Amino acid sequence: MKISYRILIMICLGLCLGSVLQASQVSAEGLSFAWEERFTQTAAPFAPVRPIAEFEPASSVMIRYPLGIPTTLVVALAQTTDVLCLVGSTSQMNSAQNSFSSAGVNMDRVSFMIASTDSYWTRDYGPWFLFDGNGEYGVLDFQYNRPRPGDNMVPEIYANEFDLPYYGMNIKQTGGNYMTDGINTAAQTRIAYSENSNNQTNVNTQMQNYLGITNYHVVQDPNNTYIDHIDCWGKFLAPDKILIRSVPASHPQYNAIEATANYFAQQNCAWGYPYRVYRVNTPQNQPYSNSLILNKRVFVPTMNSSYDAAALQVYAQALPGYEIIGVPGSAYTPWESTDALHCRTHEIPDARMLDISHQPYFGDQNYSGEYVFSANIIAHSGAALNADSLFGLPRMLSAPMD
Repeated sequence: MKISYRILIMICLGLCLGSVLQASQVSAEGLSFAWEERFTQTAAPFAPVRPIAEFEPASSVMIRYPLGIPTTLVVALAQTTDVLCLVGSTSQMNSAQNSFSSAGVNMDRVSFMIASTDSYWTRDYGPWFLFDGNGEYGVLDFQYNRPRPGDNMVPEIYANEFDLPYYGMNIKQTGGNYMTDGINTAAQTRIAYSENSNNQTNVNTQMQNYLGITNYHVVQDPNNTYIDHIDCWGKFLAPDKILIRSVPASHPQYNAIEATANYFAQQNCAWGYPYRVYRVNTPQNQPYSNSLILNKRVFVPTMNSSYDAAALQVYAQALPGYEIIGVPGSAYTPWESTDALHCRTHEIPDARMLDISHQPYFGDQNYSGEYVFSANIIAHSGAALNADSLFGLPRMLSAPMD
């Protein structure tokens, strides 16, 4: 049995805000340790399933110690939400606590989970999240596409530790090659198929059954690199917004990257109109798309380059109301074109979020004395919604309407 300490922050919108520090027992009993055997396949969640997007409310962010990110980023993350840090032992936990405290991290917002890991790429092996047809929050696991037995166990250990429903989708996947809009859409490169015997029907079916994905974009990797991860060149910023890198015409991947950007510009988002495609200039293969969106903040890897400021400005234009934060890499674990900030962090969605979904208007609308807006509101906290306290404030051209 291993000891894990965690802070549970329970947020009930309009009701309460509190925190409880408690100790709990974590057991790996019953979990398989061999890479070929450790995956546990389960039945799919009760339909209809909704995948949870990175840009939705988060309760914490998962990192791993020893770190692959600078401690200055840990400081900033703990100013944004809770931080869940994976450590392999109590000794590592003590080392992490000392390192974080010395760096000025708010330790009241840091908790630790003991789990032996092989790498700091929590994005790639960490759990995915969903709401099932009953609105119940769940953890989705998959066959991690790397032979790292410790990393492979993390989603199942996490689900057990926090007593969450666990679902096992029996296909090979990796988080760096997955992005979703939080409705019914996902995008990946073609390793989603090639690493699953090119059985497209099986992959499509499982993505629909376990995540509710009915609008599935599987594209060639325009970077043509060894890793084939989508976060090396693209990112969903909202259900109707996608960021895609750009390069000069002299770059060897120019044609492939432009073809990918044009492809998405011609596709309809889940709301029924074309994606708004934002381009970030990466002439030296800077990993600007490998960013983390966390509760109205965007942490963007910067390279001490003259192109950094323009990259941050693209995010600011695409996401008004968000704070855009540039993060230089560590000298010991620098950002790479195929491995940066997004790869080494993983948001944990807020299981108690207030979920508001609606169909926005798009484009020019004929004049009318009134425009009807409707929204579906789910309080996953279980709190009652008071009809006389719910109202909408429409916005046009980024300004409130009179």
